[in-house]
Amino acid sequence: MCTALSIKSKEGNNFFGRNMDLEYNFNQSVIVIPRNYKYENKVTGKMVGGKYAIIGMGSVIDNHAAMADGMNEKGLACAGLNFAGYAYYEENKVEGKENIAPYDFILWVLFNHETVDEVKEAINNIELVNVPLNEKYPVPTLHWMVVDKSGKSIVIEKTKSKFSIYDNTVGVLTNNPTFDWQLTNLNEYIGLTEEHPKETKWCDQEIKALGVGAGTRGIPGDFASVSRFVRIAFIKSRMPEVDNISAIPQFLHMLDYVAMVKGGAMTPEGKEDFTLYSSCMNQEKGIYYYKTYSNNRINAIDINKEDLNESKVKVFPYLINEDINYQN
Repeated sequence: MCTALSIKSKEGNNFFGRNMDLEYNFNQSVIVIPRNYKYENKVTGKMVGGKYAIIGMGSVIDNHAAMADGMNEKGLACAGLNFAGYAYYEENKVEGKENIAPYDFILWVLFNHETVDEVKEAINNIELVNVPLNEKYPVPTLHWMVVDKSGKSIVIEKTKSKFSIYDNTVGVLTNNPTFDWQLTNLNEYIGLTEEHPKETKWCDQEIKALGVGAGTRGIPGDFASVSRFVRIAFIKSRMPEVDNISAIPQFLHMLDYVAMVKGGAMTPEGKEDFTLYSSCMNQEKGIYYYKTYSNNRINAIDINKEDLNESKVKVFPYLINEDINYQN
């Protein structure tokens, strides 16, 4: 389970990020992938690379960088979210297509493109193939949200019936079902408002709102992906104007609104699902911010402070110990 979000500051900077909701750690860290990095396409066996350096959350498995979310030096960002029960990948290579594994999709997007329009055009040549990274890691079931620094966004899904690219005008994404269904479902909540309801009468009975927030009565409060989609779309639509500095805490508070808390939801295997980390990327400035379940401090890594012409991935420590500011 996961939630992704995109917002814009009054200066015009776009911010993108996500909650990673998961029942386990995947050896995740913020990593910087330089321009000269090469990795093996597990479908074709060929070594491939790209044009642009990348920063984001991921892990390095057998010298292969696997990204959960990130952005490149041009400000294009992408995140993969769980799409269990709907994601479908080809069992064999498709002739005439560039065949890649789903866990390499983010690398393909960020290594090679600068804008959403470029991705939309290039994706016609892509096919996703069900080839695992190794025998220990099954192929993830994902769909993706892609956003460029202008704020333009798309959602990409491959189901058994079709390979879909949706324009994402709401700027959010959760999990299953499909994105078009999620958009239609928003119509069920047309009456939600942030405003305080006015007093009225039913027959001769005065009817008053029972406290602040009564205009949001009926908004779903559970952890299900459908409910989180409604909540994050609603709160984004009512977001106040923010500058580049206040955008970061505002963004993370919005993700807190749909965060998973330990004990609140269990997986079918009986494990606790929780928000492992929350990320926020300033796509204009190339800064990746994150906080973890056990460390609420906002940590930041600037891609522009790294040597992007290296060939090896740089891994930053993943901070899990709470950092408390004692004032006396």
